Amino acid sequence: MQIIPMSPNIHTIPAVDKAFNSAPAEAAEPAKTGELPETGTFLDALTGLWNQAAEAQAQKSEDMMNIMLGDTESLEKVQMNIAKAEVATELLVNVKNAVVDAYNEIMRMSI
Repeated sequence: MQIIPMSPNIHTIPAVDKAFNSAPAEAAEPAKTGELPETGTFLDALTGLWNQAAEAQAQKSEDMMNIMLGDTESLEKVQMNIAKAEVATELLVNVKNAVVDAYNEIMRMSI
């Protein structure tokens, strides 16, 4: 399911596009009448977030193993990768919690 903006004046946030490594939305250009910009789905955003967190955790594990083996050259880079993994995991958990809360709120609505 794709969420389509109701107005052609609504654009994606460039920082979010950059975070999910997606191309800038076509909505930045003046929209032609009757055409909606091509955007990713919510599932694509969640999948991208999941993949980024998994990659960061894998890099963190590899760095930790290299520290134990004594094969590291830069502790600053290792610390940065650890912080990146923690932030990615925290973001993923917060987004998951927000999605679950939104789902529960929708299920409580009477139709």
